[in-house]
Amino acid sequence: MNTYQNDDIINVALSEKEVLRQLQHLGVVEDMCLEVHVSFSSVGTVIGGPTVFVDALLKAVGENGTIVMASQDRNNTEPLFWEDPPAAIRLMDKIRKHTPGYDIYTSGQHLMGIVADNLRVRKSTYHSYHPNSGFIANGKDAKYLLADQPLSFPLSMDSPLGKMYEKENSYILLVGVGYNSATGLHLGEYLSGCRNIILQGGAIKRKGESIWKKYLDIELDSTDFIEIGKEMEKRKMVRVGKIGNAVCRLFRFAEAVDFTRDYLKERY
Repeated sequence: MNTYQNDDIINVALSEKEVLRQLQHLGVVEDMCLEVHVSFSSVGTVIGGPTVFVDALLKAVGENGTIVMASQDRNNTEPLFWEDPPAAIRLMDKIRKHTPGYDIYTSGQHLMGIVADNLRVRKSTYHSYHPNSGFIANGKDAKYLLADQPLSFPLSMDSPLGKMYEKENSYILLVGVGYNSATGLHLGEYLSGCRNIILQGGAIKRKGESIWKKYLDIELDSTDFIEIGKEMEKRKMVRVGKIGNAVCRLFRFAEAVDFTRDYLKERY
């Protein structure tokens, strides 16, 4: 018989109803359009795993709400910009040539987490088409939000983020992750005009073949988001609570984007 220390024993396990109740206590309500980022391990034990957590998210926003998550693949990006580790210059052309074209059904997600993976594989989930800066969404406005994401400047006002920005009921929810995980704040970078424009790239599918496409984007940098988040909290723009063991933050999408834009303009 195995023996365990008290710290190794599961003493708390959340049901779907408990996750739902904690989401509601934090401020998630029906009809919200909610961009969500989750570190599932930080929550603790949820009975039924990520499936139950996603079910609770969908119930929290109701049939007229929408859950949106980033679905990004940093393996399908311009290798010149790879870090941790970088790629050798001599491999650049080889990487571009052999990277499989993005496919909404078979391409994976890179470091998006098991909650996003669970949402991604649901039959009712919609996918935007972008080799490395895409989104997934489930709910009333999912199809509208994710339609026609541009290849160049994929997180601009013409993107799903721009559509969320224009909706009054759009919010961002961070579960056990920092502000630097909030994809929506990148729209503030675009609107600030403070970032350099770069030549990015990624592989897409065209007539069944993988081809490498170059496109324009800004030089994204989420390191400022941590300080931006602290400043938003000082101004009471953020609701802070917990789901299980995870510290959670809920804030208005457009308000946070505008604050990011103004912060970056003032700083740079």
